[in-house]
Amino acid sequence: MTPLTPSPETEARVAEPAARFLRPAGGVALVAGPVLVFAGMMTCPPQSSDSTADYVTALARDFFLTELSAILLHYGLLVGALGALAVPGLVRGRRGRLLTVAGALAAAVSMLNVSGAVRDDWWRMILGRQLEMDAAVRLSDAVDKAAFMPLWSGTEIFAFLGLLALSVGLARAGVAGWWLTVVYVAAFVGMMFIPIHLTYVAGTVFTLMFLPLAVAGVRVLRRERAGA
Repeated sequence: MTPLTPSPETEARVAEPAARFLRPAGGVALVAGPVLVFAGMMTCPPQSSDSTADYVTALARDFFLTELSAILLHYGLLVGALGALAVPGLVRGRRGRLLTVAGALAAAVSMLNVSGAVRDDWWRMILGRQLEMDAAVRLSDAVDKAAFMPLWSGTEIFAFLGLLALSVGLARAGVAGWWLTVVYVAAFVGMMFIPIHLTYVAGTVFTLMFLPLAVAGVRVLRRERAGA
C-alpha cells in the first residue's frame, strides 16, 4: 500500500502555526539577550585591575551582586544565542546571505558555550571568602591553565567574529545600515583600551557589541507586525 504524501498546501498549513510563534519569539529573544547582558554588566562587582587577586576580591566582596551579575549574563548569552538563529530569515536574496548565516551560527554556538563560563564567578567568589588570597589566586590560576580550558573559555572570540560577520551580512543584504558595523568595530576596539575599573563605561561599550542582535530583533518584530 502506497503511503499518502501530504500536499504542499497541507504541509504549509501545519508549519504556519509553528512559524507564527517561532519568528516573533526569535525577535523577542534577540532584543532580550542584549538587554540582559547590559543588566549583567551594570551589576558586575567593580574591580581595581584585571589581576586575578583583584578579580577574586571583587567577586567575594558582595555575594548578591556577584550572583545577580552572573545569572543575568548567563541568560543574556543563552537567550541571545537562541535568537541569533532567527537572523538569517531576514535576508531575502543571495547578497549577504552567506555572511549572515555563518555569523549567526558562529555567534550562537560560541555564546551558548561561553554562557556556562560564568559559573567561574561562583567558585571564585567562594574561594575569596574561605581561603587566604594567595591560595585563592593559585587555585584560580591553576584552573585557568588546565590543558583543555581554552577549548571552552577561549571560544568567545568566535562570538565576536560571528557578530561582525552578521553585521556585514545584514548591511550587504540591505536589512541594516553600515552604521551598525561601524558601531560594532568601534566598540570592539574600545574594549581593548577602556580600563577595567571603569565598570559602567566598559559594561556599556561591551554591550554595544551585541547591538547587531538587538537591531535584527527589531527588524524581525517589525516584519511580523507588518505581515500580521
